[in-house]
Order: sequence, then C-alpha cells, then structure tokens
Amino acid sequence: MSVTSLLRKAKPVNVREAQARLSKLIRSKSTSMVLSHGRPVSFLVPYEDMLDLVDTLDELKDSKLLREIEKGRAEYAQGRAVPAERLFKKMGL
Repeated sequence: MSVTSLLRKAKPVNVREAQARLSKLIRSKSTSMVLSHGRPVSFLVPYEDMLDLVDTLDELKDSKLLREIEKGRAEYAQGRAVPAERLFKKMGL
C-alpha cells in the first residue's frame, strides 16, 4: 500500500471523538486522521502499515537502489525491459 493511498483512506475524526473512542479506533486496524478545529494534527496508523512505511523509508536511504530504480524507470519509459537477473546481480542478491 502506498503512503498516499494510506493517507487518503484515513477516516477523519476530531480530537474529542478520538479521545472518547481511542480503543475502538485502535482495534479497527484502519488509519484515522485526527483533526483539531478541522485541521489534521495526527494520524493513527496500524502497526503493520507503519512497519511497511518504515521499510520504505529505509529503502529510500539506499542510494544504489535508488539509482537502479531510476535507471529501470528510464529503460521502461523507452520501452525496454529490465532483466531481473541484472538488477539482482547489482544488488548482490
């Protein structure tokens, strides 16, 4: 799930409602956007989704991986396929 889709699916809930229903919001396992005076102030994100987000952030720190992604996108835009074997070899897998 992408970050954008995760945030777009967030159910808006005002601060007071979030306080009153916190355990229910947590058990729902869906993302909630907490609002104060109509403005977002916080998100409640399910644990597994948060782990996925942290993994993605870690991947974004890998400059070698980002260069390979950029190269792959360029090749794809030109109509050329990127062999998985080449990518795995360059990543040391």
